[in-house]
Order: sequence, then C-alpha cells, then structure tokens
Amino acid sequence: MASTGTTTGTQAKALDTAARPTVATAPYRRRPIAIKPFRILVYVVLTLGAILFVMPFLWMVSTSLQHSGDIIRGRALPTQGVLQVTRINEKDLDRPVQDFIDAGQSPPFLTRVYTQLEASKRQRGFSLSDYLRTQKIGYAELEVNIDIPVINQIWSTRGHYVVVGGAAHYLEAWAESNFSEYFFNSVMIAFLTIVGQTVTSVLAAYAFARIEFPGSNLLFSLFLATIFIPTMVVLIPNRNTVTSIDRFFTQQFPQKQDDWGITDLREDIGEQIYKGLDALGLENFLGLGDAVTVDGPLVWRWMDSWPALVVPFLASTFSIFLLRQFFMQIPDELWDAARIDGAGHMRFLFQVVVPISRAALVTVIIFTFIGTWNALEWPLLVTFSDNWRPISYGLYAFTTEAGSDLNLLMAGSVITLVPVLVLYLFAQRQFTEGIATTGLKG
Repeated sequence: MASTGTTTGTQAKALDTAARPTVATAPYRRRPIAIKPFRILVYVVLTLGAILFVMPFLWMVSTSLQHSGDIIRGRALPTQGVLQVTRINEKDLDRPVQDFIDAGQSPPFLTRVYTQLEASKRQRGFSLSDYLRTQKIGYAELEVNIDIPVINQIWSTRGHYVVVGGAAHYLEAWAESNFSEYFFNSVMIAFLTIVGQTVTSVLAAYAFARIEFPGSNLLFSLFLATIFIPTMVVLIPNRNTVTSIDRFFTQQFPQKQDDWGITDLREDIGEQIYKGLDALGLENFLGLGDAVTVDGPLVWRWMDSWPALVVPFLASTFSIFLLRQFFMQIPDELWDAARIDGAGHMRFLFQVVVPISRAALVTVIIFTFIGTWNALEWPLLVTFSDNWRPISYGLYAFTTEAGSDLNLLMAGSVITLVPVLVLYLFAQRQFTEGIATTGLKG
C-alpha cells in the first residue's frame, strides 16, 4: 500500500507539471544606450577644462627645451635636438673650433652647424666652450665620478661630458645663481615646518575634538575666525615680532649672561655641547655651531635664519580645523575601550586616533608642504642673504635688466614643480580620502 501511494503521488506531480502552461523564454536583448545631452555637455566641459589646466604645464616643459631662436619665433615645439651627451676631454673645450675643422674630427654636436662654421671665420676662432655658450642652443658640462667597482668594470662612467640640447637647460638652471642651494633650503624649511605644524595641529585638534573644558566652543570659534584674516595683513606685525625676538636673543640675552656671571659655567657647558655636535657632524646643522659658541655668549639668531622661516608657521588654523573635524568622527566606543584598558588621552591619541587618521594627516602634510614650498613674500622680509632663501626666490635669478632667460626660467620652474607632483602622486589616495571624509560631522 505504501508503494502504491508513493507512485500515485509521483504521477500526480507529473500530471500537474504537464498541465502547467509552458512559458517561452525571451531572447536576451542588450539594453539600448541612452544618450543624455546634458551628460555629454558635462563631459565636454570637463574635458575642455582639463585641457586648459594642462596646457600651461605643457607649454612650460616645451619652452624649457627650446633654444632662444625657437622662443622668439613662437614655436610650439623645439625644432632642434633635445638631448645629446658626448664624452670629451676637458682640454678639448679650450681648443679653437678651427682645430676640429682642420683635423676633420668635429664632435657630433657640431655636425649640424658645420656649414655655418665654415662660412664664419670669427666663430671658427672661438674656443669650443665659448662657441657653445654664444649659440644659446643649450649647453652644460657634466662631471661624472661614480665610484662603484662593479659598474666601472662593465662600463666606465667616470669622465667629463658635454650635454647639448634643450635638456641642458635643466643642468644650467640647477648650476646657475645658487639655484641648487635655494632648492635644498626649501627642502629643509618644508621639512621643519611640516614636522612642527603636524605635531601642534594634532595636539590642538584632539583637545578641541575629544576633551571637554570650559569655553572650548567659544575659544574654537574665535580661533577659527582667524582663518579669514588675509595673510598680507599680518606680514608686518609678524616681522616686527620676529625682529624683537631676534634682537633679544642676539643682543639682550648675551648681555644678561655676562650680568649673571655665568661665563665659566657657560663655557664649560657650551664646550661639552659643541664637542657632542662635532662628534655627530651637526656643528653646521641649522646653525647649531654658531649658537653654541665656546668662546662667547650663547646666541640664537632668528632673522636671516631658519627660525624666522619656520617658527611663525608651526600652528595653522586650517590644519587644526581639518583634523578636528576628522577626530570628531571617531566613535566614542573606541575611547571607552581604551579607558577600560587603562589608557589616557595621550596613549589613546597616538595609538588609536593617529593611526586611523592617516588620510587626514597626509592631507595636512600636502597642504603644509605646498604652502611652504611656494612662499615668497615672507622669506623676502626676513632673509638678507642666500643662506636660507627658498627656491621661489631662486627663480628671480633668471630675470635680469636685459630680460628673462625664458628657457632657463621655465626649466627652473619645472624643477620647482617636480617635488610637489611627486608628493601628490605618492599620497593621492590618502589625500582624496582625507578630503572626502573630513567635515561630515561637527
């Protein structure tokens, strides 16, 4: 009976399935592409905007590779060689061009002007070095001395090289008018400013975001209002403040040391510190050797030195506001868990808050670097020599009363722009995330 019941049930299911209407499966059709005029217009506008923003950079690179004749004629692209490197004996640079023509051994970079040299007796009398300089075709000398035995056995890199072409403008710009010194000055100033401003911004932002104290909201509102003060308005007051501090540490403070009668103690302490700096090779680092003198009073020079360029910018309203908004998004449950583990504010800040705020910190670092790297007005007010002048000042070295060496100026501008581009390329993801996730609460 059980077997019959089972069979009957199976047959019933089969009959029920057969009685159901068959549903035809429609063939797959690709969804038609919807053309939205507004979206096309948006893409066109964005594309044109991108081209407009990129064109100045492309023009700058192209101009840096052109010689003076191409620039005067308004060429869009260089018409002559961009890079030609020739190894040459340094003594040959002082030989007249006529000697190379007579010997029939002209360097490769003279081949294309060989006919011109044969027609000009005056130019044939120039030394090879003087001729290359007068032609304004891009000329630089490069001394290579790489002391790596394995590489030198395979390919001897040591020697004197002549670089001819548009790329030589970069070597000329780097070597001309202390431009390389200005570059490293900017690197040092930017590094000190980034480290100091990041530390102060993290501490202040955490206090405003996570610590409750009387008048915190009022104090932050007043502090935030300073962001609306134009930078040019505070330049002169800040300079007067820095001048007063410099006068105190270079004139009044040394006199007070003599009045206090600590000459012997000062010399003993200064000598030990100076020996330590000398052992570490830091006697020339940030002017420490000049400040910790052994035979004279302790001084700390601000004007025409790094403190005047760094200390006034160790706090930033924008950086503190940005980090505060990010810190306010951190769940309170993390703080409660940290308190249960016995952590205080400092431990919670550096072990929990800072690691998960990497995107915001990278954003602060990028903005601080760009602001410091591009600064010009303030360095002009507080520096009087080339010892600490930044790279933005170095660009003015290519402008003279007779006009600007436009190719060298553009080459220097590209060199100035490269560190900003490299920093942004490495930190692009964190920068975008920091902008997108900051300011959603508060």
